[in-house]
Amino acid sequence: MNYTTYTAEDFLLDDRFRAYCQQRDSEAVLFWKRWQQSNPPNLAAFREAERLYSQPQPSTSHQRASAQPHQTPSGPVSRRWLVVAALAAVLVLLGLGYWFWQQQYVTEATAFNERRTVTLPDGSTVALNSHSTLRYQRSNFTELTRAVELTGEGYFDIKTARNGAPFTVRTDGSFDVQALGTTFSVQNRPHQQRVVLNSGQIQVSFHDARPAVTLQPGQLLETSVADPQPRQRTVRPTLYNAWTRDQLVFENASLIEVIWTLEEQFGIPVRLENTVPGNQTLTGILPISDPETVLRSVAELSRLNIRQTEHGFVLHP
Repeated sequence: MNYTTYTAEDFLLDDRFRAYCQQRDSEAVLFWKRWQQSNPPNLAAFREAERLYSQPQPSTSHQRASAQPHQTPSGPVSRRWLVVAALAAVLVLLGLGYWFWQQQYVTEATAFNERRTVTLPDGSTVALNSHSTLRYQRSNFTELTRAVELTGEGYFDIKTARNGAPFTVRTDGSFDVQALGTTFSVQNRPHQQRVVLNSGQIQVSFHDARPAVTLQPGQLLETSVADPQPRQRTVRPTLYNAWTRDQLVFENASLIEVIWTLEEQFGIPVRLENTVPGNQTLTGILPISDPETVLRSVAELSRLNIRQTEHGFVLHP
């Protein structure tokens, strides 16, 4: 989720933000502290939301200087109507409260180099990779539909609904993914969108006029900023969810793709010197550890050197 576009009102409606304000979720507290340290452009809106959340509500009662005689309706008819009106008011308030609760979003997010598994209301699970956000509206988990929104990367293990309700992963990229009961991974990063099917069957529907595509186990479909045309091929799915096992796996990946992965994983800038070809490929399995160790391994596999600057890291001959 791109919190940098949130207004104060958006923060106040966010479950993870409220958990931070109430100091009842250590992960939420840690996430928002790190988020503030990154000095986002809308930090002022965040501060305003904190102020509004902590502001005491004005009292609706006051003391009267002199007591006035209190008259109550008399007779069984008047009392009956009072009871009916009170019950109707309670039902209206309960209905409105439930409606507002249904419209709220549940948001789960990870920081850089953090991985976490989320259990959804239907029992399905989603493993979130570094710097990723999953959110869903409570009203979108019903007997008729199940839908979530993903920014970043996630590995989905979807339970089959008893009534056959489909499960949809919505993205702000090139496509959405629909499944029944299956396992698959989805990447929705700024420079690349990808879906890889491990088991079962999924349908990929595009946001433009292209016809939908059905994938079988072992198939990958991806688009990128450099090449918006969808590409489909057969792969080893386990290579694309290796991060769930704390590994980074590269198989003939270009250095540009490797740098994208490292920046999304660790949140640090990495660049190539002009003399290093970006299409140079790399193959290797690296444990996810601290950024500098991983970068030195990448440099060694690529027969390059690495140096740290005040702006990040540079790979050079």
